[in-house]
Amino acid sequence: MIKHNNLKHHIRLAWSMSEGYRSKLLLYFLLELIAIGLSLLFVYLSKRAVDMAISPEDLPLKWTLIGIVASVGVGIGIRAYTGWLNERIKMMLTFQLQRHMLDAQMLSVWKLIKNWHTGDIQVRIQTDCEEVANMIAKTVLAFVLTAIQLLASMAFLWYMDPMLALMILAISPLFLFSKIYFQRMRKLSQEVKGEESNFSNILQENLRFRLLIRAMGIFPKRRKKLTNSQQELFLLKMKQLNFSTYTQGVMKVSINAGYLLTFIWGIYRLHSGQISFGTMTAFLQLVARIQTPILALITFIPGFVRFRVSADRLLELKSGEIEPQIAQQRLEGTTALEIQDISFRYEDKWVLDHFHLHLRVGEPAAIVGPSGKGKTTLIRLLLSLIQAEKGQIVLTDQAGKRPLSAAHRINFAYIPQGNSLFSGTIRENLMLHVQEGKHIDMDQALYVACAEFVMELPEGVDTVVGESGMGLSEGQAQRIAIARALMHDGDIWLFDEVTSALDRKTADTLIERLLHYGHHKLCLFVTHDLNLANRCKQRIYLD
Repeated sequence: MIKHNNLKHHIRLAWSMSEGYRSKLLLYFLLELIAIGLSLLFVYLSKRAVDMAISPEDLPLKWTLIGIVASVGVGIGIRAYTGWLNERIKMMLTFQLQRHMLDAQMLSVWKLIKNWHTGDIQVRIQTDCEEVANMIAKTVLAFVLTAIQLLASMAFLWYMDPMLALMILAISPLFLFSKIYFQRMRKLSQEVKGEESNFSNILQENLRFRLLIRAMGIFPKRRKKLTNSQQELFLLKMKQLNFSTYTQGVMKVSINAGYLLTFIWGIYRLHSGQISFGTMTAFLQLVARIQTPILALITFIPGFVRFRVSADRLLELKSGEIEPQIAQQRLEGTTALEIQDISFRYEDKWVLDHFHLHLRVGEPAAIVGPSGKGKTTLIRLLLSLIQAEKGQIVLTDQAGKRPLSAAHRINFAYIPQGNSLFSGTIRENLMLHVQEGKHIDMDQALYVACAEFVMELPEGVDTVVGESGMGLSEGQAQRIAIARALMHDGDIWLFDEVTSALDRKTADTLIERLLHYGHHKLCLFVTHDLNLANRCKQRIYLD
């Protein structure tokens, strides 16, 4: 359920995101004011030109016509530039807001990450960020400028005919600003956004697990689930469309009624000799300049409602705890890692309780045990992705002992369980974890990881692999991931099920090479492979 924040929170979000763009937005605003002034100047000069053309006196039209042409030409130029400037600001704001929200999710603590679905996050980052950026860069300023244009045009019309100005204002469909309209629009927008997120969740899962879905023979059920979500989204969008069509119909009737009223009133006064042809022309132009802003003000409402809904969704997305960004500390000559009386629980279930482990250089250790007994939790604790409730983890290097923190993550060469390759070339994957100034040779890393097969591929290390290593076998992808970790050359090796996708012969060769090359490292293997566990000097069984 989305928490409804008040308008103050939404304004604060918009104001904070506008930092760095306010001078550009001010320039846009001032140029648009000039364009509004030129538009009204055109009306005034047009009135004079018509009156001069039908006047019995021979009055000079030259400078009036030059003024008309100049006001139109300069106005067109200003509007072209402001349109370009506004779109550029909007794009930059959208990208900045998307980066900001993505960073917040990438750095969220683990207990929050598990509560969000990737598809939902994608919708919020893509569409909701764009809605908020559009409000900051365009809608707010457009609303103020439109209101100024409306007031200026009304003042001009009032100067020429107060009664007509009152009549135009009276029949304008301003009732659409009512609270009922806002509530209805907001409710519909929330329902559509929620179902869009649900549809994205299903779509993302179907694409990610498409081979598994076919292998399990569940394609019809997954397709039906996607279709049901599409149908629900269609019905919600139809409700939104029907409501919008109805309100726009009422609005257009009022707008046309206003124009007809102006035309009839002007003809009557022109016939009775109360106004000139120039004034009649000005009437019709001013009505367009009054009703167009009214129309724009009304169309602003759905955008404002969408902004508030999107702002709620983004504030909810960034409301969680974020890991603070601190400088990474590369240790030199790490000799030991000690887990001292660590305890950790999920909700009310203790996964690790008073756990001890002492790792030393040259003494590889293996953590063995069934699923659900804390092996993955231990890895997260070592990488400082979660924090223990009791106990601590201490590192020892040449400078002495120090508590482990997220700043020391750079010292770990970590290999997660399963396929962890990114789309791109094998070279890009291998260099991804490399830090400046300290990494091993690529050929050596491939050899130790038993990944020499890479050199036999058509493009070698420049071979492109697809999403999650598509195009490679599971074992090949696993060995490239091992080589990637070795390239980083961290002092602490943290390997999770490194032999799970390998045949026995390849696994034995890999174990031999890893233990030989890593004799000067702190090595911890989380594994079900008893052959690997038996080769380690320490074996810890979790049960």
